[in-house]
Amino acid sequence: MILTNINILNKFFDSTWKVVLVLLIIIIAFFALFGLIGTLIEKVMYIQGKKVDKFMSPLILSGLVNDEKDFIKISKRKSTLYFVKTSIIPILLILIGLLIFIIYHSIDNEWNESIFNDQTGIGTLFFTWDFSEFSYVPPLGFANIKLQNTPHFLTSIECLNYFIFLFIFTGLVWYLINVQAYISRAIRINKLKNKIFSKDLDNVDLSTLFDLDKLNDNSNNPNLPSNTN
Repeated sequence: MILTNINILNKFFDSTWKVVLVLLIIIIAFFALFGLIGTLIEKVMYIQGKKVDKFMSPLILSGLVNDEKDFIKISKRKSTLYFVKTSIIPILLILIGLLIFIIYHSIDNEWNESIFNDQTGIGTLFFTWDFSEFSYVPPLGFANIKLQNTPHFLTSIECLNYFIFLFIFTGLVWYLINVQAYISRAIRINKLKNKIFSKDLDNVDLSTLFDLDKLNDNSNNPNLPSNTN
């Protein structure tokens, strides 16, 4: 009886530490992936924000913009115009996808059909499983999971769902990237405004305004007249 209980405990602890180890690995992988994605987004936003430098550097260097209000007004206008210009194509892609959707469902009259269906939608391109009779087998086992679909292409009119998804998904992702770029430029505009037109000398490199080495040499030159009042 005692040996039986010991065996049960050993099996329990053996399965428990495996579950804990797997969960720990999953958590670490999740945070690592989250951090990697965050770093990637930060770098992409920095690159997107540098577009403001390209817009405004000629105006700043030529002296056409020397006021904070003008800088904000012009840079925001250029950023907005660039956003509108780069958003034309993704919006057209979304509209084309919606147009195909309307035409397709006007023909088959199945407006409730899901574009992700594994019989008539893009689900046909992926493996799908049936979990209706799913059961759990401790510690990390699963049973009664049935393969429902193997990847295949539709050749009937339902293949239009591929094009609907392609146009809408591509346009939507493209548009969201443009929105992110617009936000990045807004952040960059605010940063440059504070840096270029700051009245705090801590943010100014005085060596760019004066040749300090030349001033020091002149002050130590005995041949120059000195101001002795």
